[in-house]
Amino acid sequence: MNYDELMSIKVIPKDIAKSQSKSLENNLYHTPYKDEIRLFSCIKQGNLKKLIFEMTQLGIQNITVGQMSEDELKQQKYMAVSFITLATRYAIQGGMSENNAYSFSDDFILKVDKAKNKAAVNSLIVDAAIELTNKVSLCQKNLNYSPHIRKCVAYINKNLSEKLTVNSVAKHCNLSSDYLSHLFKEEMGVNLSAYITHQKLELSQTLLFEGYDRDKICYMLGFSSQSHFISLFKKEYGITPGEFVALTK
Repeated sequence: MNYDELMSIKVIPKDIAKSQSKSLENNLYHTPYKDEIRLFSCIKQGNLKKLIFEMTQLGIQNITVGQMSEDELKQQKYMAVSFITLATRYAIQGGMSENNAYSFSDDFILKVDKAKNKAAVNSLIVDAAIELTNKVSLCQKNLNYSPHIRKCVAYINKNLSEKLTVNSVAKHCNLSSDYLSHLFKEEMGVNLSAYITHQKLELSQTLLFEGYDRDKICYMLGFSSQSHFISLFKKEYGITPGEFVALTK
C-alpha cells in the first residue's frame, strides 16, 4: 500500500497559524472538522472500503495540522497519538469493547514511541485505521446477542430509508411487538423505538455532510415532517441540523 498517497501531511508553522492574513496568503488551514468526522465515522461503521476512499481523498488534499513540535518526528508522533485517541472512541461507538479498544490504543502508542522516522509513523497510522475498522466490522457481525436481536438490528440498519415502526420490525422478525420490545430493551439497554430514531439521526448526519437538504433527508429517512426531524435532531445532539451544517463547513 502506498502510505504516502494516504498520508500526505502539511504542518502549519506557528507564525502562520497565529496570523489570519498569513494563513490566507499561504492557503494553510487545519483540515476541516467535517473531513475528520467522515474519516472516523468509517471506523465506527466498520466500512473499510469507505475508509480507504476517505483516506485517499485526504491524501490528495493533504492533511493539514498545527505545529505541535519543532522536531518533525515528534510532530508526527504527537499527531499519531491524537489520531488513536479519537479513533478508539469511534471504534467503541461502533461496537468494540472498551478494554479491547484501549488495549489497542496502548499497543499503538508503544509502537509509535519506538518509530525511527516519519514514514514509519505514517504506516502505523494507516495500519491502525484499517485494523480498527476491520475489528469493528467483526464485532458488528459477531455481536453477543440473541438471533432475534441480531436479525432485528440488521433489518433496521438495512432499511433506514423506510418508515420503520416497532410493529413493522416485529413483523419482520416473526415476533409480537411486546415481546421484541422487551427482548430488545433487555439485551441492548435502549428502547427499540429510540434505537430506530438514533440510527436514522446518525445517518442524517452523513447526509447533511454530503450536502442533502433537510426536506430531502426527511423524505429519505421517513420523518413525518421537517419540524419533527429538527426537534429530534436537536434533542439528540443539542444543535439543529442547520447549526450542525454551519459548524462543519
